[in-house]
Amino acid sequence: MSNVQLIYKQLRDAGVSEAGALGLMGNWMAESGLEPNRVQGDFSQGRLQSTAYTDDLKKGRLGRAQFARDQKGYGLAQWTYYTRKEALYDFWKNSGADSIDDLRMQVRFALHELSESGEYAGLWNVLKTTDDIWTATDKVCRLYERPYFNNVDARYQNALSLKGELDKVGTPAPAEQTETGEASPAVPAAETCWPPRTICSGMNGDDTAVLQAVLRARGFPVHDVDGTFGTFLEGIVKDFQKTAFPDQPAEWDGIVGPKTWAKLLER
Repeated sequence: MSNVQLIYKQLRDAGVSEAGALGLMGNWMAESGLEPNRVQGDFSQGRLQSTAYTDDLKKGRLGRAQFARDQKGYGLAQWTYYTRKEALYDFWKNSGADSIDDLRMQVRFALHELSESGEYAGLWNVLKTTDDIWTATDKVCRLYERPYFNNVDARYQNALSLKGELDKVGTPAPAEQTETGEASPAVPAAETCWPPRTICSGMNGDDTAVLQAVLRARGFPVHDVDGTFGTFLEGIVKDFQKTAFPDQPAEWDGIVGPKTWAKLLER
C-alpha cells in the first residue's frame, strides 16, 4: 500500500470525510511532498539534510528544546512553531514509534492536534462533514497550515490529483490468509501497474518497480527493484530528466508523469 493510500485510509478510519482527507493531503503535498522526514528548505538530491536531521533526532544528538526552537518546518505538515514542535516531539516519545518520521505516528499526531485542540474545533467539524474538496482544502490552508503565501489553488490541484490516483488504484483489501495462518501476498491486478500512473516520492507499487527496472537497464544506479519510491530514487529520476529534457528545467521535478514515462520507454 502506498503512502498516499496509507494516509488516506488512516484519515478516513478516524472519521474524516473523503473531501476532508483529500483537502488535508493536498495541503501536506504542498508542504512536504508527503515526506514525513522532510525539513523545510531541503531540496537536495536524496534529501540528505532531512535524513541527517531526522537521524540526529532519533539518536538524541538533537534534543527537544533545540528541535522546537530552531524554526525549521518538519514533517508532513511542516510543523514549525515551537509549541507545536514540542507537542510533536512529546507525542513521538510517547507513541513507541522508533523514529519521529514514522508516517502513521505523524498522521495520528495531526489527528490529535485537530480533534483535541479547541483552536481547530470548527475545522475538525468541517473535515468530518464536508463533501466539497475545495472547502476542505481552503480551510486547512487558512486555519491549520497558514502558509506565508496563501497558495490554496495549488493545494486544491494537489487534492484533485491525489483523488485521481486513489480512484485509479483504490485501497487494497486485507491479504488473504494461507493455511498456516500467514498472510499471503496479494497479486496486483494488471491495471494497477499498466499503463503506468503518475508516481513520485512516497509512493510504491508495481509501476514503481517498472520504473526502477527501466532506470537500471539504462545504467542508473538502482540497486533494488522493490517497488518503493524513496528519496534516493527521486534523485535518480531527476538525473534522468536532466538528460532527457536538457533545456526544460521545469521537467526536473522527480515526478514520473506521461512525458517522463514516454522518454523512459523510448528505445
